[in-house]
Amino acid sequence: MQWIKLTLHFPSFFSYRIPDYSSQYALSVPLPSPSAIKLAVVATAIRTTGKVAEGERVFYAVRDADVRMISPEQIVINSFLIKRLKKRGVKTKADKEKYEQGLLPAVESTFGVREYIFFPDDIDLFIGCIDADALIEYFKMLRYLGSSDSMLYIKRVEQIKEPPENAIKAITDKEFAEVISKESCVVYPVKDISKKATFEQINPYSGKSGKNVFERKYYLIKAKTKKGKNWKLLEFH
Repeated sequence: MQWIKLTLHFPSFFSYRIPDYSSQYALSVPLPSPSAIKLAVVATAIRTTGKVAEGERVFYAVRDADVRMISPEQIVINSFLIKRLKKRGVKTKADKEKYEQGLLPAVESTFGVREYIFFPDDIDLFIGCIDADALIEYFKMLRYLGSSDSMLYIKRVEQIKEPPENAIKAITDKEFAEVISKESCVVYPVKDISKKATFEQINPYSGKSGKNVFERKYYLIKAKTKKGKNWKLLEFH
């Protein structure tokens, strides 16, 4: 296995909703999930080359990659009440008729809670895979993760022998049960791409089912937590 080390810098806030949480109450994972990183590099390959086939090649190169990272010593989590638009709910027969006639807007205004993460320093990201050479150039061109508001740029890329032992890794249900009984950690569920997933399942234009593309994993973060009215501070040991 080959390992790549990337130094990520987030010039503004990062936000990536915890899996299965409501979009109206969008609490964020404090670190990028494996699936977000992998799909971002696939999207970058397609965007920069204009070739879907290149995205498919990169997908299979990165799908089974081992993703690890080292966080800054502190992470700040801010919680905001935001105004948002959501798909209009049609509750009555009269509303349904108006909606079908185009007399009701397709969306309606509402409020929600969203968390944004501030990194006071860079994140070291480690990618372990069989064919690192197929990914390095696209990793250098990463500009955001998830939605376009989580912007980033890569300050440095290098090949290394292996990541440090204290690098955070998403673990499976079985590993979670073994570790959580021994140590006190802050737990965050995340998603990774299944080793059985195909490119057609993540390609929105293929018409293939996206069922079972992702598998649930967990970040176990060894950090002290301080809280205020609308903020949290994670201090890493």
